[in-house]
Amino acid sequence: MRGLFQLFARYGSFLLFVFLELFSLFLVVRYNQSQRVIFFNSWGLLTASAEQRIDNIGDYIGLKQEVLDLQAKNHKLMEELDNARYNNRLNRDSVQQDSFQQVYTFIGANVISNSVAVANNYLRLDKGSSHGIKPHMGVITDDGVVGIVRHVSSHFCSVMSILHSQSRIKASIKGSGYFGTLVWKNDNPIFMSLEAIPKHASIKEGDVVITSGYSQLFPQGIRIGEIKHISLDPGENFYNIQVQLDVDMGKLRYVSIVENLMKLEHEELDEAINE
Repeated sequence: MRGLFQLFARYGSFLLFVFLELFSLFLVVRYNQSQRVIFFNSWGLLTASAEQRIDNIGDYIGLKQEVLDLQAKNHKLMEELDNARYNNRLNRDSVQQDSFQQVYTFIGANVISNSVAVANNYLRLDKGSSHGIKPHMGVITDDGVVGIVRHVSSHFCSVMSILHSQSRIKASIKGSGYFGTLVWKNDNPIFMSLEAIPKHASIKEGDVVITSGYSQLFPQGIRIGEIKHISLDPGENFYNIQVQLDVDMGKLRYVSIVENLMKLEHEELDEAINE
């Protein structure tokens, strides 16, 4: 009780002022027809606006869940594609044995930070070692290649963007068989350069560029973009090729982290070769 008296003594004047203001408003609305109409119209607009905001929040939460559900279904379909599985087909003495083994699986993640305007761009995702993420995993979207996981904590990971001066993506030209390396020249977030395509290769603007599958980071055949410009400097043996990316790196929200289930086997072979 003593505390209540102290509170009233300290804030009594302010509380009395608020009470009188509210009481005055009540009298104005109660005994003035025009003011009453204005008040209830304004109150109706206010409550409608609040309800709309609540509905928008609910719709956003529902939409986000729908995106996650679609992403999970898409991952399931991607894992059933031939380029995500290893074919154990064996032909011996006219007897054919077929057995497909899963090679690539996909883990959904949200982009929580991103950059596209510096020489060495990175992304941060909301998945880490507790979700099975490890360094040197590939990252993709439905539109193409995003980058490579570099550092991992328990709940997050950093990804070296394809828009990075050290980015090297093994890529090939669909239908031609020729392959090279995609690099970024630090000038435009829409274009990358495809290097090491020999001048005798039959290519043209509009040809589709896909992942080659040689790096073991990405399944073969993931679309990256289209060739927009081809030139050949005098005396050079390789084309200068500009590739327009399908993925818009500036508005990424959801990505898929690629896990190669046979990566350890490849690494063991590499170590044996280097001994």
